[in-house]
Amino acid sequence: MLPYTFCHLKGVSKSAEERLWSLGIVSWNDFERYPGSVFSSEKTASIKGQLKESQAALERENIDFFLSRLTSAERVRIYPHVRGKIAYVDIETTGLNRKDEITTIALYDGKMLNTYVRGMNLDNFIQDIQAYTLIVTYNGLRFDLPFLRSTFQKPFKLAHLDLCPVMQALGYRGGLKRCELLMGIKRQVPEGIDGREAVSLWHRYKQDKDVSALRQLLAYNSQDVLSLEILLVKAYNRVMEGCPVNCRLPLPNQCRLSWH
Repeated sequence: MLPYTFCHLKGVSKSAEERLWSLGIVSWNDFERYPGSVFSSEKTASIKGQLKESQAALERENIDFFLSRLTSAERVRIYPHVRGKIAYVDIETTGLNRKDEITTIALYDGKMLNTYVRGMNLDNFIQDIQAYTLIVTYNGLRFDLPFLRSTFQKPFKLAHLDLCPVMQALGYRGGLKRCELLMGIKRQVPEGIDGREAVSLWHRYKQDKDVSALRQLLAYNSQDVLSLEILLVKAYNRVMEGCPVNCRLPLPNQCRLSWH
């Protein structure tokens, strides 16, 4: 979709992009070849220069180039270009205080689901995450990433897409579960499990050696990353409704979870 995108360019609004599309200037190549005059010669030269930068960034898979220039909702346009290189990430913690600790991490890439548990294999996450180009979270900018940086004492240099501001820009308010409900995403884990119960499950596992509590916690944690992929695709399809090129993508199938 990015080669059909103009609203990341300085001086080109979403309405200006739609005007270009209406004139048949659908792609970057169309703009280069267009014989008429849409903007002033100075602005046209500026746009052509920015499009060359955009093409170079796309060829280098410099996703941050586009994330930093697109507005919240429009950032999902990057999805087709990094599909298969995305790490959907969610963490669970002992609480919301910055002094609390990560208990489990779930990482899903659209095919493989990995979980990491404090005291078992948590340190493997920092190596595994390097295989990806983009991290996708929900409210990760405020919650997940600060905890991850504190836990591993490493900066996360991968590009990051937080779906929370994306959903807000599309008119969906609330947490991940609220957005799932509004967008018709069905959860596999029991409805009674929430963030507070996740903390309780961890304490049951640690204090009582209750392995079933850990299984439930990991299923809850994993459900969030499975939902992130569906949420991203739904948001992408919603954003691309006005594009003259059919960019709609099918919803992914969720892998099955077990929490018993």
